Amino acid sequence: MRADDESGVVCPRCGVDNRPDRSFCRNDGTPLDGSANRSAEASRQRLAGWRPRFPWKRVLITGGILCALVGAAFLTPVTIQEVNDHFSNPAPLPPTAVSASNADPAHPVQRAFDGVSNSWWGTGYSGDSAGQYLQANYSRPVKLEKMIITPGVSPQIEDRAQARPQRIDVVLTDARGRQALMSYTLADGGPQIVDAKMDDVVQVDMIVRSAYGTAESKQVAIAEVEMFGRS
Repeated sequence: MRADDESGVVCPRCGVDNRPDRSFCRNDGTPLDGSANRSAEASRQRLAGWRPRFPWKRVLITGGILCALVGAAFLTPVTIQEVNDHFSNPAPLPPTAVSASNADPAHPVQRAFDGVSNSWWGTGYSGDSAGQYLQANYSRPVKLEKMIITPGVSPQIEDRAQARPQRIDVVLTDARGRQALMSYTLADGGPQIVDAKMDDVVQVDMIVRSAYGTAESKQVAIAEVEMFGRS
């Protein structure tokens, strides 16, 4: 066999014949021991079984962050308002207009909302005046939180010159016409705090249901009604 007579082993890559004693292809240096074929086959198997990996973890983390940011954008104003409401004292909310189902001409309805407790509204009827009411209206909605009611003719508990409301209903009406009814039993005399919470209130009705100290010569009296909240 001549030195340039090459035959016996075919290069798996370029197809050139090589003598059996060669370890590498004389044309492109490819190993002739079969390792190139094994490497190529392994690569084809890896490619055949390869699937793109979706970054679920990254997507979930990013989605969580976005949800938190969006939630914070919507909730922060509400949270701030709630914190302010909790830590700040409610302010007086004097009504724009007041009226009553009836009144003693000497003790009109305005006396119950004049800011002083030595004047009073009287129903003008003897007995328990059941069904008689006071009404306060607002020209713009308010956030009502509480009321202070002073039954009788003054804040002095021992002053029993007139009858005092015992059971009352408070009806709150908001700007959309929705109503909330709350019933209370008052103590017999002295200023009393009544919880009356509602947003967008435009009207407050206080209805007498029964009274203390009724008599033919006495009428039910309320010295003062004060509303507190935020406009």
